Amino acid sequence: MKDKVIDNILYLSIALCMAAQIVIGPSYLLGQGLFLMANTINLFRTFAMGRPISDKVKDVCFWALTAGLIVHYFL
Repeated sequence: MKDKVIDNILYLSIALCMAAQIVIGPSYLLGQGLFLMANTINLFRTFAMGRPISDKVKDVCFWALTAGLIVHYFL
């Protein structure tokens, strides 16, 4: 059951990325926030499923990029 939930949570990540693409123009912070949530889900999922190191590096980089963009917005 746990593996099924972790596997299917990818659909939530996809939905968040799609929503972020839609709202990023009118609301930059909301869009980046949605991207950050999607990237956090992907990061958790990658480690929970024991994915290869290349997937872990990719997800850490995307999470850090999004977090960095949010921080940069406030500076």
